[in-house]
Amino acid sequence: MSQFAKILLCSVVLLSVTILGDFCVKKAATLKDYSGWKLLLAGGAINFVCAIGWFWIYRSQKFITVGGILSIGLLALSVLVSQFVFREKISNWEITGVVLGFISLLILLKNGNG
Repeated sequence: MSQFAKILLCSVVLLSVTILGDFCVKKAATLKDYSGWKLLLAGGAINFVCAIGWFWIYRSQKFITVGGILSIGLLALSVLVSQFVFREKISNWEITGVVLGFISLLILLKNGNG
């Protein structure tokens, strides 16, 4: 397995765990009277641990490459969680933005990792 494939695999794992942290924060925000403070702290702790993982990935890759993977990956997973867990409605403009984001990631990965 190439170095970049390992980085991509680690990124997918970190993205999944980061979304779990974001899920905890969103779930905490939906609870009344600040009763979700434990979920908020859990989400913050999860995101802190993920930041350490991203630190190691950033050490070996270009900022633009990792930033693109992080941004578009979080966007895509956030859309899935918002749709299937929180049952939020997504507009056509938001769908267009996600598609354009994926196109930009493909361009970055093709041209930015040489």
